[in-house]
Amino acid sequence: MRDWFVVRRVTRDLWMIAEPGHVVNWLYAGSDRAILVDSGTGIVPIAPVVARLTDRPITVVNTHYHFDHVGGNADFAERLAGVRGGPLLERAAPRDLLRRYLKAFPAIVAGARARVAADPDAFALSPETEVRDFPPDFDPEAWLPGRVPATALLREGDEIGLGDRALRVIDTPGHSPDGICLFDERYGVLFTGDTIMEGALYAHYDESSLPDLRASAAKLAALDAPVHAICAGHIPRAVAETSLIGETVEAVDRVLNGAPHTLAHDVFGYTVRQTRVGRVWVYHSDGAGSSFALHD
Repeated sequence: MRDWFVVRRVTRDLWMIAEPGHVVNWLYAGSDRAILVDSGTGIVPIAPVVARLTDRPITVVNTHYHFDHVGGNADFAERLAGVRGGPLLERAAPRDLLRRYLKAFPAIVAGARARVAADPDAFALSPETEVRDFPPDFDPEAWLPGRVPATALLREGDEIGLGDRALRVIDTPGHSPDGICLFDERYGVLFTGDTIMEGALYAHYDESSLPDLRASAAKLAALDAPVHAICAGHIPRAVAETSLIGETVEAVDRVLNGAPHTLAHDVFGYTVRQTRVGRVWVYHSDGAGSSFALHD
């Protein structure tokens, strides 16, 4: 059976740790310590993977509280999150939501395999997009990501020192109310969680806010120091060009101004509105049937 994680060393001090089809986590090492940006779904423990990559002390920093980003938190002693994420980290994801999520993946895996059968080279250059079966020892009913409190909370402008480099905290609500991004101004590395990404940009939850998302993207577009690489929380391309920030501002602007939409389905099977603008597909809600909560 293939490994659950796909690990790619992006630079000497930066590793992508992907759970294909689910989420992308990032390990970023300084001279004194390293941070793990999000800890994954918890379907398979991420801590042993991190331990093989670096011997530096590890601090987990959650970009937001959603279950697919916090599943490994309990295995790390130091856990940081945005100040608005503190109370949310202690809440549980609804069991029905987790079941809906798990139910979607057999069809996703089958679809991926059909594409590989049609074109054997389809995933040759991007194994992080090749969805895996759930491990045989995975117990869906025992899977309870979340409910692990942060050990400290972060505010706008706080710095996380790693020795020879530091990351600045940027509040970026919109996808969720507690979203944060992390920016290394010296090297131009920006970790964006679910705020900036190619493909489906989810902004259709009860807690989502399109105006907040637009303001957050505009804030990132106006950073004083240049951004050289965007490290996002999901595929299609986890390392994206910096032009994606401006494209996100434009895409959300169009949705707010009433751009046409089609109907689509999110990973939970709910019907959502979808507006595609270039590389960004904004998923948004009509405020009724396609809107739902992510915590009890």
